Amino acid sequence: MLKAIDVSHHQGAIDWRKVRGNGVDFSFIKASESVGFIDPRYKENVKNAREAGVLVGSYHFARGGDPFKEADFFLSTVGEIQQWELLALDWEIEHASPAAWCRAFLDRVESKVGFKPLLYTNEARVKSINWAKVVTGDFGLWVAKYPWVDIGVAGTKPTSGQWAFWTLWQFSSKGKIGGITGNVDLNKNDSISLDTLKKYGKPTPSCNHLCPLHCGVKP
Repeated sequence: MLKAIDVSHHQGAIDWRKVRGNGVDFSFIKASESVGFIDPRYKENVKNAREAGVLVGSYHFARGGDPFKEADFFLSTVGEIQQWELLALDWEIEHASPAAWCRAFLDRVESKVGFKPLLYTNEARVKSINWAKVVTGDFGLWVAKYPWVDIGVAGTKPTSGQWAFWTLWQFSSKGKIGGITGNVDLNKNDSISLDTLKKYGKPTPSCNHLCPLHCGVKP
């Protein structure tokens, strides 16, 4: 089972060695928001997570302005991406054309880094929005769905909607992990390994495929 968290400055100072010691394989770390906000703990979290042996992903919280400017700001914040590290777009806002906006952002990022970021959103938006523009681009899904009482116990698995499958399930916002004071988002996938997740990240120089599906990712 893949065990993952996602964090931002709201978690404060994190002891990443304790996090890794508690079985966390991977973490998405907030990098940026809109075109002007850089998470104040982003660089610190990335450095310390890498040193502790936690695979790093970086995410951008969309505000729905110019998608190309937001994508460029995100990548300028992230800087160097190490092998296997992942990227994601966090979509939580109301917008007239969500799928078109996200596809423009995701395409822009892919054109700059050579691999495909994931899209994060909740199950309600997965169901209510026509995501065909994103799905046909082979961008993977990271989906949030919590049980009716959010106590860190996973309930019924979320739908993948128009996607063939989801890559990560954020199943709690009130998790407890050693090394983090307070609550933290918990993510999982019982069907894939960390090595499979890495295929969504920055590929090895020998990999000529930019699409995760070509690299053998299975649901």
